Amino acid sequence: MGVWVEVVLVDGDPEVADRGIRQLRGELQREFETRDVLVVAPPGSKGDAAAVGAVAVALGGAGGMVPLLIAVLRDWLGRRTRGQRVKLTVGDESIEVDAASPEEQRELVEAFLRRHEVS
Repeated sequence: MGVWVEVVLVDGDPEVADRGIRQLRGELQREFETRDVLVVAPPGSKGDAAAVGAVAVALGGAGGMVPLLIAVLRDWLGRRTRGQRVKLTVGDESIEVDAASPEEQRELVEAFLRRHEVS
C-alpha cells in the first residue's frame, strides 16, 4: 500500500490559497491519485477554514514517485508569488517548502519523505 502525503498551500489570503490548491491539484492529478483533505482552522484563527487549500497525494512504492512529486511541486512553486509555501504532512510530521532554491527544495522534501519510507 502507498503512503498519502497531505499537501497544503499556505497563504495569508484564503481565496488565493483555495484557487492555488485547485490549480496544483489539477497538475498533481496528471501523475498521481489525489483526494480531498478536510482542514480545520486552529482555534482563534481568522478566516474561513473551508477556504484553506489542501489535497492528499498517493505515493506508491515505486521509487520514481518521490522525484516526480518534487518536480511537480518545484515547478508549481516557481510560478507562484513570493511568500507562498507548501506544507507536506505524512502522519504526524510536516515540512514547509517555500522560496528556497530548487536544489534546497528537492533535498528538503526528499529527506523528509525518505524518513517516512516513501521512496
